[in-house]
Amino acid sequence: MKRSAEVAIIGGGINGCTIAYNLSKENIDTVLIEKGSLANGATGRSGAMIWSMWCQQSDEELARVGISTAKKFAELEEELDYDIEYAPSDSLILVAPREEEDYRKAMANVEKNLGVSIEYLEPEAIEKVAPYIDVVNNPVVGGYHFLNHPLFAGANPFYTVEALTTNAKRAGANIYTYTDVTGIEIENGKIESILTTKGKINTHVVINAAGGWSSDVAQMAGIKIPTMPYRDEAFITEPLEPLPYLADCANIWSRQTKNGQIIAGEEAVPIRQPGYNTEASLGILERTAQTMQRYIPKLGNVNVLRHWGGFEDITPDELPILGEVDELKGLILACGCNGYGFCFSQALGKLIADLIIKQEKCEVMEYFNLRRFKREYREYPGRWCNWL
Repeated sequence: MKRSAEVAIIGGGINGCTIAYNLSKENIDTVLIEKGSLANGATGRSGAMIWSMWCQQSDEELARVGISTAKKFAELEEELDYDIEYAPSDSLILVAPREEEDYRKAMANVEKNLGVSIEYLEPEAIEKVAPYIDVVNNPVVGGYHFLNHPLFAGANPFYTVEALTTNAKRAGANIYTYTDVTGIEIENGKIESILTTKGKINTHVVINAAGGWSSDVAQMAGIKIPTMPYRDEAFITEPLEPLPYLADCANIWSRQTKNGQIIAGEEAVPIRQPGYNTEASLGILERTAQTMQRYIPKLGNVNVLRHWGGFEDITPDELPILGEVDELKGLILACGCNGYGFCFSQALGKLIADLIIKQEKCEVMEYFNLRRFKREYREYPGRWCNWL
């Protein structure tokens, strides 16, 4: 193991690996430490969706980060010279009667502020472009179709992480898996080194990209951050013929992979307790499958190949925590992505790299900085949000 580095990254998920790639290609001496295998946390247990409706409805700055990542992913296979199974897809968001006004306002804002073209389809038009979607026996008043933009895509999370780390190592990065970080040494208010199960690494810059474990890592440096891991679930089906549209509706997210498999899960899981429980439950699988079958009846005979549990790194305001920590020189946060780390990874990786290389403190980084949280949030031991 190396004994010193300019930058040490803790966490081998999509964000940590993207940061490592961006730093190493700029000749920054970088090490990445992962306690298990790469992508063994939220990244490998995600739907690996590159952009989502959630980020453009909840926060404009977050939407810009998501769109920036989507554009970058569209070029990533060529840049990395690696097949990451990138698969763009059209999206059709079905609208129920009670959702009409909320969606109308949200889509108007998206078109105005983000320059995204959106087409509204009446139920009759939906039947023509996607006759397999049942808009007759379900409460559908219309749908929104996104046009000519690299939104709503996906990639293989394991291949993506492998591609990023392969290129990072070629550029000089050192990546250590199955290595626990056991401590962070501090002197005179700045980081001096990290301690691992394979030895000590002298460094003055530590990036906390540990996802669900980010709060634990921060506490090694004496810093409390408001992130908590919450369980989530997803499943994947056998391959089937390409569907022009998957119906995004009724709190269900889904995407079809490059080889035809469908990955799906629930947007809002019933009340959960924080922790690292990855046990999958039959109830969520049943609800998700039944909802998808109700809107797309032809899925009723499709076999589910795998069902898994994972966890999301949740913050009180459902926004990520990025950038430097005021109380400790050298600690940089890249965590709290609330289940959307894959969606934000490429933009996030560049933001963090630019902060280190160019010392750029852009408005986006300031917007997501830890200092936005009052002390009571950083000390609070309970659950964050009512929907959790």
